[in-house]
Amino acid sequence: LSLVVEIDRQQLSLMRPENLGFLDSQYAQLSVVLDDLKHVVLVACPSHQGLTSTLGSLVSHHDPYTQSVVTLEDEIEVDLEGVSQEEIEPGTDAETVERRLAAILRAEPAVVMLSRLTDPSQARLVAENAGDTKFYLGLRADETFGALKVWLKAVGDTKQAASALGAIVSQRLVRRICQTCRVAYRPDTSILKKLNLPSDRVPQLFKHSGKVMVSKDRTRPCPECHGIGYRGRSGVFEVMVLDDEARGVLATGQLNQFRAHLRRRKMVYLQEVALLKAVEGMTSVSEVNRSLATDKR
Repeated sequence: LSLVVEIDRQQLSLMRPENLGFLDSQYAQLSVVLDDLKHVVLVACPSHQGLTSTLGSLVSHHDPYTQSVVTLEDEIEVDLEGVSQEEIEPGTDAETVERRLAAILRAEPAVVMLSRLTDPSQARLVAENAGDTKFYLGLRADETFGALKVWLKAVGDTKQAASALGAIVSQRLVRRICQTCRVAYRPDTSILKKLNLPSDRVPQLFKHSGKVMVSKDRTRPCPECHGIGYRGRSGVFEVMVLDDEARGVLATGQLNQFRAHLRRRKMVYLQEVALLKAVEGMTSVSEVNRSLATDKR
């Protein structure tokens, strides 16, 4: 007996940005940046956490029939209708990628996506052209502030790097808890305190089960999740959106003031978003811990 599983990447990846899992407040801020055809949007996460899907979704926000949209990708996993997609062959050196990116920019496209920023020369070229072109860049970093440090170092000029930057998006994938067999429980107040959750506002959380009751003393695997306890995945995001004031503070190199400004503008950290998803019953605390295991904060 053999089983063949065929994954349709086209269906998996062509999700609209508003359906990826952003909080409403996050997407409201980010959408302003997406509509502005200048500045750089960095998308950062560890490997296998949905980077390709998010980059493709953000690019699909733009209409390629009224705007020139070009991508330069390590591997073209999803065909984006109307978008000019170029593939970087394995083993291509950074200098060649920079030349190809420069050639793309000479055609004055409205939107450019580079699936992976690999060399400071690419970052400098992007920063120089971010006043006339919208850029989406992929990075391997755990969270937004880590990605910010990579960007500042790669560009090498703090003022130019700050002026070019529009937003940074960091993400993780969490499994959705099965709504059929999930089990509600009253969390211990000490656990809630450790998670920085208000005990008076969190009367219950949910844990995965994978089983449903057949009778008083008998259970069977859940028919919806096939006994796994989870069904599907969702993105959990940290969104750093820069306004003119934030760019001005960042240009001075005052990172503590920059961070304080973002918090005043209601920036929500990755762990806070993930725990909110658990409080809402979309996932479990154990799944949040698993997904954010690499997040030192």
